[in-house]
Amino acid sequence: MSPDFIIVGAPKAGTTSLYHYLSANPSVFMTEPKEINFFSCEALEKQNLFYADFKVNSAPAYQALFSKGDEVQVKGEASVSYLFYPDVAKSIYEYNPECKIIMVLRDPIARGYSHYLMDLKLGLVDLPYEDIVFKKGNHKNMGLYYQQYVELGLYGKQVKRYLDVFPREQIKIYTQEELKADTPSVVNDLFGFLDVQKASHADTNVSHNQFSMPRNKVVAWLYSRVWLRKLLSAIFPYKVRTFINTYLFKKGRKPVMTESVKSRLAEIYREDMLLLNELIEQDVSSWSNSNA
Repeated sequence: MSPDFIIVGAPKAGTTSLYHYLSANPSVFMTEPKEINFFSCEALEKQNLFYADFKVNSAPAYQALFSKGDEVQVKGEASVSYLFYPDVAKSIYEYNPECKIIMVLRDPIARGYSHYLMDLKLGLVDLPYEDIVFKKGNHKNMGLYYQQYVELGLYGKQVKRYLDVFPREQIKIYTQEELKADTPSVVNDLFGFLDVQKASHADTNVSHNQFSMPRNKVVAWLYSRVWLRKLLSAIFPYKVRTFINTYLFKKGRKPVMTESVKSRLAEIYREDMLLLNELIEQDVSSWSNSNA
């Protein structure tokens, strides 16, 4: 048993929202948990990435996750690690050459900063953003930090790997900007791509993964314990965890990125964005005017 489609990324671009919109459609089955990381498991383990994410490392265990979806029209999963690692596109194709691929991309400057702020909230990063972007110092995790908050935004070569393997008609690419601008249209277009009923049962007015901060230092300390978050995820379903988080976190005002950092990132992404413009149908030239 294999997925009919996979949301492959990018992180902090709207994949969680798509996951929940799809889950609300009775014709679609989405795995629980959202992040399976089967095709990227080896790469994640090799890097010893600091997230301690859920991973499935065997084909039988992966197939078992879809067993509850026997009665639905299509089955899928969403693992944002799949977009970045070089061997994943080929591995997915070899596993199921008919699998449909979904991507959500976001202004790479805004994406990287949002990713950094999320990890800062979780206690997973302990360097100023400027130090990471300019690679200041010799922190033991500098390479991983730079990968997560900068290199993950180099979409051009990542998208090209999928276009080199899968037929173009099996790949659907959205931007977070269009998802936010007209969520119902994007969701119905996605249902059409998957050949399921277009009437959305999802509340597309609900935003997922919004920026928030711990209400106090105690909450911040507790939430920085990876083992505790994994325990809570194992015990409580997503809706319960979301309800609990409304009491533990508060919506905050995002810190403003400095102009020097923004200019440096624009320089890093310039050539890759030109490549991306050649590869996909959407015009992403407005990303160069990011207000992250």
